[in-house]
Amino acid sequence: MLDLVIRNGRTITGEIVAIGIKDGKIKQIAPVIDEAAAEEMILAEHQYLSAGWIDDHVHCYEEMSLYYDYPDQIGVEKGVTTVIDAGTTGAENIQRFYELAQAAKTNVYALLNISKWGIVEQDELADLSKVKAELIANTLRELPEFIVGIKARMSKTVIGDNGITPLELAKKIQAENQRLPLMVHVGSAPPE
Repeated sequence: MLDLVIRNGRTITGEIVAIGIKDGKIKQIAPVIDEAAAEEMILAEHQYLSAGWIDDHVHCYEEMSLYYDYPDQIGVEKGVTTVIDAGTTGAENIQRFYELAQAAKTNVYALLNISKWGIVEQDELADLSKVKAELIANTLRELPEFIVGIKARMSKTVIGDNGITPLELAKKIQAENQRLPLMVHVGSAPPE
């Protein structure tokens, strides 16, 4: 017996399908599902069903005082099943973020800011002593299921007088850590 059957779904080509769900997983997609289900949902013609959406640029570390969103408010409550926090935290505070993220229904992943405190400190790359390659590498090893890449913000308000050096450091850190994805926030110049 299925837990749920959703009827009147439409494929991208307009074909009508039913979707059978058991234990939170899709077990069957077919034009007709005859198997009994504990619950049935019939979609109206104006309703749509899609796979869960992914938002790859959010800031949802709840202990940040500048700006943040709650993962579930921007996630599952809006049809987004997975969010990626874009460098809010660094190696010094991402463990706490990870703990908070575990309570969310939304799948939460993170990009690790190359500055040890992340954007919690707005000019995080103006002081390059906050970039600790060894600390970053250790943190990446500790949370491989949570951290999906690294982040560097390259705006004049973030880097101070450091020019392109923070980006060069980010690329070096990336090369030393299995070439994890690197997100670069391109803001106001300099640098160009």
